[in-house]
Amino acid sequence: MIMKSFGSNIREYRKLKNLSQQQLGELLGFSARTVSDWECGNTEPDIKTIKLLSKVLDIPIEYLFDF
Repeated sequence: MIMKSFGSNIREYRKLKNLSQQQLGELLGFSARTVSDWECGNTEPDIKTIKLLSKVLDIPIEYLFDF
């Protein structure tokens, strides 16, 4: 079984919504670079941002943590 990281989950669901990193960043109030850092695992969003991220991507929060 391949373990998926939190960042790759963000990437997967962002792509399913047909959003670029720039578009997702704008919806969340962050830069595309910040979204890229999350997806690469360099940084992680805070809990408030995770909640907003789940709303924007229209998924339960748990899906972001599904490894």
